[in-house]
Amino acid sequence: MEAETETGAAGAKRQLRTESNEAGRKKVAGPVTAAGGTKTEIPSMLEASFKLIEHARLKSAVARLNKANPGAPPLVLEALTEQERATLVEEEKEFMRKVSAENSKRRLAQYEAELAQDPPEEEEEEDPGKDEWDKRYGCFRQHLEEKRANQNFSFEAITRIPAMCFTDKPIPGHDSYRPSVQIFTVKVAEINGGLCWPLDVFGMIAVRDKLDYSRNIIFSRTRDNPQTLTQQDPYFLLTGPTRAPVYRRYVYFEAVLKVKGTTESEDRDLSLLFECYICCVAPNLCANEGDCSSKSCVASTLYSSKLSTLELQCGLVVSSVEATITLRILEGSSWPDGFRGQFTACIGSVSHMKVLLLDSGEEKAPVVAADSTVELSRRVVSVESFGQLIVHGVVHGVIFRGGNQQGQVFAEKKKSFAPLAAGRSRGLLDLDVCKLEVTIAWSRLLKYYPDDGLPLTNGSAGADSS
Repeated sequence: MEAETETGAAGAKRQLRTESNEAGRKKVAGPVTAAGGTKTEIPSMLEASFKLIEHARLKSAVARLNKANPGAPPLVLEALTEQERATLVEEEKEFMRKVSAENSKRRLAQYEAELAQDPPEEEEEEDPGKDEWDKRYGCFRQHLEEKRANQNFSFEAITRIPAMCFTDKPIPGHDSYRPSVQIFTVKVAEINGGLCWPLDVFGMIAVRDKLDYSRNIIFSRTRDNPQTLTQQDPYFLLTGPTRAPVYRRYVYFEAVLKVKGTTESEDRDLSLLFECYICCVAPNLCANEGDCSSKSCVASTLYSSKLSTLELQCGLVVSSVEATITLRILEGSSWPDGFRGQFTACIGSVSHMKVLLLDSGEEKAPVVAADSTVELSRRVVSVESFGQLIVHGVVHGVIFRGGNQQGQVFAEKKKSFAPLAAGRSRGLLDLDVCKLEVTIAWSRLLKYYPDDGLPLTNGSAGADSS
């Protein structure tokens, strides 16, 4: 294996020398581009950082090749031509992608091996009423409880880590830019077992990260307050996450959902899931381990259990900072009757994917009378530290034609924000019918669960720093 590596390294050096000779006969046109793609557009403020990253890759490639083939004349960084440098950078990117993919496969294999450990010799008698989904869910629960047995872990506990941990008081060594999961939508993609639309659904959907392994709720309804899902609109109205879920190798996706029957005894299990979610793009699996070129991504995943298949649409946001959004109707302005408000947020790199903050439907935008704050369904969004947060507001005029409600766009505005490591940003969203102040509370993410307690926040997203 070492001989093959040395031979490959020597061949790479010979190829570099050949390309060096060719470079003298033809001009290298254009900037360095990603393999198989066009030039990546990045903000001008990041040009210096990008060059530093490329230089670090170049040094790493030279050191790796020289180490792999000590018998060949060493490559000297300063003596390389621009073409040789570009070739080495691309080779190093490909090398790191392969290493990342191999590491992710190894981690997944280790994780599956842990789940496949032989059960204890003496087993409790299985409940004949349990199906394969109950058993699978129980297996995951047992695995997690055993894994966290020494941390006073409760499987049904909700995360105690709040949003805005470091908005007002950053703590060096405790916070950082980290990959995080952005959840866009969850819907019922398919039903079976004799179920028919519409469905009155109640229960819970949550994501768990490795900070505390506790439930970070994204949907929660009681039996007395179910959400009605239809075949035309099978999407859950998400109310979370309450903080940005940190991505480190994987996160857990959990769903415990029921369909409400005429009586409680007629309720039916819609979904019972506890799944390990692995990131959508292999190179991003090691984005927190030095591969700075990894990009944020989006993917859809199907999970089948009980009487349904759920579709989770989410993505990975690299080098992220947490944004907590507040909307407040300004003094002298009010939300008019007969108008529907819809507010979304997105990040610049995947601007086609929206996080729904609020859709007031037929009702006027709900407001807290004390301070005119709009009550959002969701307010926490992950944003690339080098990217852009875009808050989008749309006002629909409610019109009735032939007994049917129709929406006509009356006003539409966007407001962009550059991320901060901490503190708050403010802007104006003028929707003609009313003016809203947009406040973004920025916070870097918790690196690990602190032994000396949590940096709890007492203020709101719109509060001023003390």
